[in-house]
Amino acid sequence: MAGSLSCCKYLMFFFNLLIFLGGAALLGVGIWVLVGADTFRQLISSDPAIFNAVYIIIAVGCFLFIVGFLGCCGAIKENKCMLATFFALILVIFVLEIVGGVLAFVYYPNAKTAALDSMKIYNENTEAGKTAKAAWDNFEKTFQCCGLNGQQDWIKAGILLHICANPTVGCESQIKNYFWVLGGISVGILFVELLAMIFACCLYKGADKERYA
Repeated sequence: MAGSLSCCKYLMFFFNLLIFLGGAALLGVGIWVLVGADTFRQLISSDPAIFNAVYIIIAVGCFLFIVGFLGCCGAIKENKCMLATFFALILVIFVLEIVGGVLAFVYYPNAKTAALDSMKIYNENTEAGKTAKAAWDNFEKTFQCCGLNGQQDWIKAGILLHICANPTVGCESQIKNYFWVLGGISVGILFVELLAMIFACCLYKGADKERYA
């Protein structure tokens, strides 16, 4: 019994280390999307709800730092209070990550529509038009792409003389990458969190049996 409890303890410590590192990854990618990917943000600024998923994942990343530390301490000390708190926080974060993933999936079509709509005001001498022009120019230059699916998108938007760095490559794949990177990291962390919750339950029950043995 003592051997299996010790194994469970160190496995939980290992998974909490992964949770801590996963939190750092989520936080880093989330901040990259919000700050480093400013041109993408400008393209879909007409629908700020699209970024709800990113905000949720950033919040989850911050919590994972605290939860990872709490889980490591609870595992090593076999503190029932810490283990119970850890389990409750991981469960909340687990649910939040699922919500964030669902929002990213649901709002992706909105992001695509907002980007296409911004092309129609590209040449307008308005604040929105200037923002769209700067965003598209920067995005296409940075990622060497053209429109959402290629040069034909600009033609459909009524802009016939738009010059792209690479007219045959659309930018939609680049937009998808923002969501796929976040989604891939989230799925991996969800799996680790699930295992951590299982080990926390085993350790919580084992602490009682060891105490009264």
